[in-house]
Amino acid sequence: MRRLRELRGEVPEMSGAVLTEAERSFVSMLRAEGAGSRAPARSRRPLVVTAAGLTTAAAAALAVALTLPGSPGGQAGSPGGRTGTGTPPTSTGSPAPVVLKPVSVAEVLDLAAAAGDGVAPGPGQFVVTESVVMATAEFGDGGRYLYRAKLTNWVSADNTRPGASRSEQLEPLAYPGLPIPPQAPRAGTVNLQLVCPVKGGAARQDYAYYATLPADPKGMLAYFGRFSGGGGDKNFYLWKAGGELAGAAMPAAQHTAVFQALKLIPGAALVGDAQDVAGRTGTAIGYVDTRFGLRRELIFDPVTFRFIGSRDVVVDAAKAQAPVGTVLGATAQLSVTVADEAPAAPPGPKQGACA
Repeated sequence: MRRLRELRGEVPEMSGAVLTEAERSFVSMLRAEGAGSRAPARSRRPLVVTAAGLTTAAAAALAVALTLPGSPGGQAGSPGGRTGTGTPPTSTGSPAPVVLKPVSVAEVLDLAAAAGDGVAPGPGQFVVTESVVMATAEFGDGGRYLYRAKLTNWVSADNTRPGASRSEQLEPLAYPGLPIPPQAPRAGTVNLQLVCPVKGGAARQDYAYYATLPADPKGMLAYFGRFSGGGGDKNFYLWKAGGELAGAAMPAAQHTAVFQALKLIPGAALVGDAQDVAGRTGTAIGYVDTRFGLRRELIFDPVTFRFIGSRDVVVDAAKAQAPVGTVLGATAQLSVTVADEAPAAPPGPKQGACA
């Protein structure tokens, strides 16, 4: 705590445009310091301190320093992480996480951009993503419910090998005011399906393709614009496209550009605490789709500021046909890893063998 009081005294109180510029400077400085000795992102651990009493700029700098292995003031943790010098452990000996309360969308996105680039697969390997999804499902007779499933996808990192997709049905939830239709899939049903390499650039969703995307914010924003969405608020579709890339495995330069490009989209708002579909609490920012009365939120871990999920929340009951605050769609990214092989999977309905 003595060191925190010293740090607080060194950093002047700031607000508004000055604060935003200070955040950028802190994040840029710390990212540059950590670039020369970046460790695998999965090995990092948060520092043990409390951010209470720090100015927002100091807290943002501190949070970034906790996750950058090249940052000064840390010592080697286990496995390969960093813990704070002179920081008291918890009663169990494990570090207590730093939980920050950002005050702006820009601050959240700066921290997300600095959180690390995740996995780095080699040629012939697979990116394995585990997630939970929830979406509104409808039947032709007016039946409607909330579909839920746990997904595991094996995607060829260089788009050269067949992969696989496994889905496990979870218990469906009722759409507000409606019963769960009898046709809804039963919990526990498992399906494994072949995933073929994608032919055609824009449809690809693999690491090698993402490595070809722009590495600067304006260029990445222009890439978002290729997915217009067919009318409505142009900025919402930019936000949606960026959000769909937020959890994708890609090189560090493109990862950073995604979040810095999202900063260039006007109209987003800080939501604050939000729970993803896996039950984890994070920090959310969102943009309202006025056509359907939903706010598309991106959720970040409150300690590392890694992207952990998204959700669609009702803000206009009449347009969404559901009470305000209802979550009608959501994702939770549980893990992203690398594997040498994917499980052998049969083709799906109307799908042939990979060419």
